Amino acid sequence: MCGAEMTCQAFKTVAAIGLAAFASFAAMAPAHAGCMPLGAAGGLIAKNKLIPGTVAVNKAQAKGGGKVIKIVLCQNGNSFVYRATVLGNQGAVKTVTVNAKTGQ
Repeated sequence: MCGAEMTCQAFKTVAAIGLAAFASFAAMAPAHAGCMPLGAAGGLIAKNKLIPGTVAVNKAQAKGGGKVIKIVLCQNGNSFVYRATVLGNQGAVKTVTVNAKTGQ
């Protein structure tokens, strides 16, 4: 019985270490360099007078012909774009960019 408990405890310890390692790796790996989710971009949007995220979603859906399933704001110097992943009506997945200043 003690042997089984030790094995169970060892398994739980290894699993916890593995989960912690995965979580820390996932937190460090950004989706795209210089990009951030809309939830964290409010100050940057206001400061740089960019089109709102909701407008960018609508533009991306129109460009991509489907539904936005993910959107991020990306910055390269003074240039800003929204990068959206769009699930098309036929099931195809596309990446669409929208200029964050002009909406084009």
